[in-house]
Amino acid sequence: MREYLSAISTKHLCRYVDSCLGASFDCSGFVLQDIVNELGVRLGYQVERGLYRGKRNAVGFDGLWKLANNRDILVEVKTTDYYTINLDTIFKYKKRLVQADRISSDAMVLFVVGMDDSNSLESQIRGSRYAWDARLVSVESLLQLVLIKEKTEDAITLEKIRSLIEPIEYTRLDRLV
Repeated sequence: MREYLSAISTKHLCRYVDSCLGASFDCSGFVLQDIVNELGVRLGYQVERGLYRGKRNAVGFDGLWKLANNRDILVEVKTTDYYTINLDTIFKYKKRLVQADRISSDAMVLFVVGMDDSNSLESQIRGSRYAWDARLVSVESLLQLVLIKEKTEDAITLEKIRSLIEPIEYTRLDRLV
């Protein structure tokens, strides 16, 4: 299936995202995880796909995105935020990956959520000690970034898109602008 996802257009991926989020079918979360990782590939990251389900003595993650001279990204895909996510657990995964030399110590965590209503997770991140190392984006917005990248194919635009994903200090707005 991953090979198929890599061969189809981003517009088709958009339809599959809608299917994953709109209709509940077996393994829809796994399909969404694969689509999100494919979006990472299309943004130029080297992607290591994670496990679908936890495994004893294995670090659970949905994806690792890497790019030379950029922060590594530990990706967590959530179809919904109806359930509380234990940020400590996710950042313990990050710590174990750093210790195993699989990601850099300044790696960040990117939560990709399926449903646009992510207020609970946003508040949880904002109020935590991990606020400077975690970001949240909807899968719809991630799709939009890929579509913009494909439309322009400009290296400067691609770099700006990637910088949006990283945590930004908002006191000074110059970088954001």
